[in-house]
Amino acid sequence: MAIAPTLATGNATANKAAAILVAKQIGFMLPTAKQRQNLLIAFAKKNMVVYGKAFDIVKLLGDVNLDDLESVEKSLEKIRIYEIKSTKKNLPSDFSKYFFAISGAELLVAQSL
Repeated sequence: MAIAPTLATGNATANKAAAILVAKQIGFMLPTAKQRQNLLIAFAKKNMVVYGKAFDIVKLLGDVNLDDLESVEKSLEKIRIYEIKSTKKNLPSDFSKYFFAISGAELLVAQSL
């Protein structure tokens, strides 16, 4: 199964996670560059700061055309953005004793939303 585009980070485990989520056909998708731009503009118009590289995947909770800015603007409540964190390490199911970092942009997006 091919999914495009790949995550900007090139992280192989994050790409695998994204592929799994998309394949489940439960609303997850990897936005194109144009779709990312539409998301950034729509969120900005609502005074919510979202950086294009601070999220990896999008989940749509209804019918939203991410290629159409007006559709995105009208449907922000149906859109969830996610940052995928991944590792090659074997971890316990509760992730105890595991640390992961977030970027400044990811922190700002989380605080804004």
